[in-house]
Amino acid sequence: MRRMLADDKRLSLRMMAEELKISLDSVRNIIHEHLQKRKICARFVPNNLSDEQKQHRMETSGDFIDACDRNPQFLETIVTGDDSWCYQYDPETKRQSMEWCSSSLPHPKKCRLTKSRIKMLLIAFFNSKGLIHHEFVPAGTTVNAESYEGVLKRLLQRIRRVRPQLYQSGQWKLLHDNATPHTAIRVR
Repeated sequence: MRRMLADDKRLSLRMMAEELKISLDSVRNIIHEHLQKRKICARFVPNNLSDEQKQHRMETSGDFIDACDRNPQFLETIVTGDDSWCYQYDPETKRQSMEWCSSSLPHPKKCRLTKSRIKMLLIAFFNSKGLIHHEFVPAGTTVNAESYEGVLKRLLQRIRRVRPQLYQSGQWKLLHDNATPHTAIRVR
């Protein structure tokens, strides 16, 4: 049974019982009690990072920790914004992705590599307390300086409503990437 699982981690108990010509209860007992395995679903991760990317993120995280040590309220003053394409997928179901794993091993991961033709751009802003504002860009619309300026105005109105202390203090910082609409003069 150990060799069977090494060859194909997605085998079902029934398939193993039929192959080995033993009862389903016997297979279940061997898998769970003797081999110490359980079937779990793969975790979704947006993409796999290279070692260099992981190292850079570790260094950046260290810088943020240092800033937090100097000022305990540092993270509460940051509003982060990002945009992401949301695709419609036809992924395998959770049951289809289940594999037999030992409890000592990390959960399996899978990436969505193929993109569908249907997609929408999501712009989201959040801080240490959670999501502040999000909106989908209408289909066929390009995000330019003018449209992003409108997004920022709506964000400011939303901060005023959902994070009044942050709004009143005026001490918050907007953190977003260097996309062309974000760095345009009218946006700055």
